[in-house]
Amino acid sequence: MKTRAVRLYGKKDLRLEEFELPAIKNDEILAKVVSDSLCMSSYKASSQGGEHKRIPDNVAENPIIIGHEFAGELLEVGSKWAHKFKAGDKFSIQPALYYENGPVGVLSAPGYSYPYIGGDATY
Repeated sequence: MKTRAVRLYGKKDLRLEEFELPAIKNDEILAKVVSDSLCMSSYKASSQGGEHKRIPDNVAENPIIIGHEFAGELLEVGSKWAHKFKAGDKFSIQPALYYENGPVGVLSAPGYSYPYIGGDATY
């Protein structure tokens, strides 16, 4: 599935791109973004690039999708989450996950740290 997203490649290097999303895995969810906000922390992240605490050091090689305050609708749900969520469910994101295994450890957050999770995207 193709998506369009604003991706960060480094300091003040934002690009609107269209690219193919990989098929979801059993522990993933595909969502359509309906609304996204922009705040000063997104501006700070785009100004600092890899120096920002939530942006991976290798952002130039593995760009991230910005946008951490967003809401939308679930389109596909991997089997791991099927008991809890279903296509058509509405959601809003909590960007501070405290996930130790993320790209930048516990500071990892959607809209800062991941190549396929961010609010400034179609999906």
